[in-house]
Amino acid sequence: MNRFLLAASFFCLCSPHLLAQNRPLSALVTGEYQERVLPSMNYDNSNMMESRKSVVLAVVASLILPGMGEWYAGSFESGKYNLMAEGGLWLTYSGFRLHADWLQEDARSFAKLHSGASFDNKDDQYSVNIGNFSTTDEYNQAKLRNRENDLVYTAGQYQWQWDTDINRNQFKELRVRSAEVKNNSKFIIAAVVVNHLFSAFSAGRRAAAYNKSLSLLGRLDIQTYTMNIGSRIDGVGVNFSTKF
Repeated sequence: MNRFLLAASFFCLCSPHLLAQNRPLSALVTGEYQERVLPSMNYDNSNMMESRKSVVLAVVASLILPGMGEWYAGSFESGKYNLMAEGGLWLTYSGFRLHADWLQEDARSFAKLHSGASFDNKDDQYSVNIGNFSTTDEYNQAKLRNRENDLVYTAGQYQWQWDTDINRNQFKELRVRSAEVKNNSKFIIAAVVVNHLFSAFSAGRRAAAYNKSLSLLGRLDIQTYTMNIGSRIDGVGVNFSTKF
């Protein structure tokens, strides 16, 4: 392993005589001098190892709740935006679903009033059929012509009859709007998934960068010393060394 030495020397001028002669800093080191090594700065590498972040834990944390992985990795300044985005997306999704439910309820109430239809224990296809046909008989005749006998409504609870086609079309528009809003909410879920993945990727990078910075610091050795001419201290030196 090669060892590279980076040295930086800082000198404290203590002699008024030198200042009076405007001597350069280099004059302090041109003559003979002695080095008196001061206590070195030691780093406890065991503590550094204990403080390392788990990349896997950071990724999993952000997959569960965006922003938490960045917080664990010590970089919540960026993770907080993922956390706020998560809250905003779920609020938007809830708003879409509520709006879709309101439209559906309005449509069904309208159909009950103008066609006598009952939606208890009915699937969504029943609502589609009500919007497309004016009466139950008209619907059944269409299915018989297409030889779809298994789709014919025979029970009385499936009976309806619209008072006007205008009201039937109005119900149909409300139902379609409700379905469109509900389908649009699926895009919000897709955005939530993307936010989780993006936060997990960011958290993994932050944790890896944090561990790398600890590794570099653990290889850093700092040594300080004084520079003397005789018994007089004419400067202070600092050696920085690291291993690559």
